[in-house]
Amino acid sequence: MSEDDKHEQMKHIKRLTFAGALICVALLLTGCVTKPIADSVEIENVTTENSTYHSGEIMNITVVLKSATDVSGVYTNVAGITNKRGKNMLFKETTTNLTRGLNNVTFAYKMPACSSCSGISGGTYHFNASVVYGNVTVGNSTCSVILKQ
Repeated sequence: MSEDDKHEQMKHIKRLTFAGALICVALLLTGCVTKPIADSVEIENVTTENSTYHSGEIMNITVVLKSATDVSGVYTNVAGITNKRGKNMLFKETTTNLTRGLNNVTFAYKMPACSSCSGISGGTYHFNASVVYGNVTVGNSTCSVILKQ
């Protein structure tokens, strides 16, 4: 993967994060959020079993959430591994209930094949984990993996 491709991917992730932050601010200013969310839920870390994967391998992604209290309806998603056409090849989501302390949310994803048809070649790819609680994005974290043929 060329440096230009890496730079474009990082710009894309930054734009998505910025857009999410603007939406959150707009919701807060309009009074759409009625639940107090400060420090309720945060991303402790995002991990994968390996740092390098091959085409077709299963990548298990674990998002560790830290919750100050028992909360329900926490939305978590992972998105990224963008192909050359700008399409996210990875998008997984779930809504869960959390207990006080650390909670694991795990996603299984089959890595795409490296080919000109998929728009994916070997290289380093990034994905973002986002957590939404009470209609507000309360956490974002980026993780990188290497994809080989």
